[in-house]
Amino acid sequence: MDKHKLLLVLMKEILGEPLKYNNTREQYSFNCPTCAAEKGVEADGKGNLEVNLQKGVYHCWSCGETHGTHGSIPKMVKFFGTEKQVKRLGVLGFRIKKDKVELDIDKIELPEGFKSFKEGNPKSIEYRQAWNYLSRRGVTKDIAFKHNMGYVLKGEYGGRIIIPSYDKDDELNYFVSRTYTNQKPKYKNPDSQKFTPKEEIIFNEKFINWDGTVYLVEGPFDHIVLHNSIPMLGKSISPKLQMEILEKLKGDLVILLDADAWNDLKRLYAKLNVGKLHGKIKVIKLNEGFDISKIQELLGRQGVVDVMRSSYKLKEYEY
Repeated sequence: MDKHKLLLVLMKEILGEPLKYNNTREQYSFNCPTCAAEKGVEADGKGNLEVNLQKGVYHCWSCGETHGTHGSIPKMVKFFGTEKQVKRLGVLGFRIKKDKVELDIDKIELPEGFKSFKEGNPKSIEYRQAWNYLSRRGVTKDIAFKHNMGYVLKGEYGGRIIIPSYDKDDELNYFVSRTYTNQKPKYKNPDSQKFTPKEEIIFNEKFINWDGTVYLVEGPFDHIVLHNSIPMLGKSISPKLQMEILEKLKGDLVILLDADAWNDLKRLYAKLNVGKLHGKIKVIKLNEGFDISKIQELLGRQGVVDVMRSSYKLKEYEY
């Protein structure tokens, strides 16, 4: 029996049988013990607590904000489980400490052979080849230097541009890579089994001003050209990022996805435009075939600024 099946057995021991499930995504909905305790019943029957085994996270959509019932699966087991159940996490590859349980993950480092554009040799063939790719995409040296972008010559990430991510304390917490030599796959991310998965980090939180207008985008190349933005690293938002936005955002949130993701954008708008965030969500609709990094490539900084000024709120009948 694999690790995820054993973990599901443990979830059922703690939370009971799931009310809803998606085996493909390994996502399960359970009754939330905290919600049930508040209402003085054994179970409220609503299945507000969702657990995703692939991403290693849980979230109660009813009391997550008020009671902190969200985060990693180890946190959930420690919160709801017995001491014996917590100890069983060690068998499943989690590291158990005296006061907390953590994923047994390695500290992430930039790939071996990484050279930043700021410190590399602009006259070298490798530097010029990597930089030519970025310059064709409209990336300036100011952007590359600000984000400590670089390239790798050989090895696992050879022939790839590296965009690092740093947390609020300026510590490396992730990176993404993109080929500049037409190899496959285009993008290659760190192994989620060895390092903190992308769903558990806020990409480049060091650059975020939560008091101002924050832009929510898809990918890292959208992020680097758009001031005060957060890339979701996909078309959907992680529970952690959603909670961070809910807890920290003081200004507006503008959703800016690729033109071909308009339906995804509307679903995301409906999901976020509730509670404390109601009335603070805006969108930007791009013309077909465009994303914000393409705007930077074709129209430069002024084109990006013009797009940023075009945000608006959706009407209820539009989503």
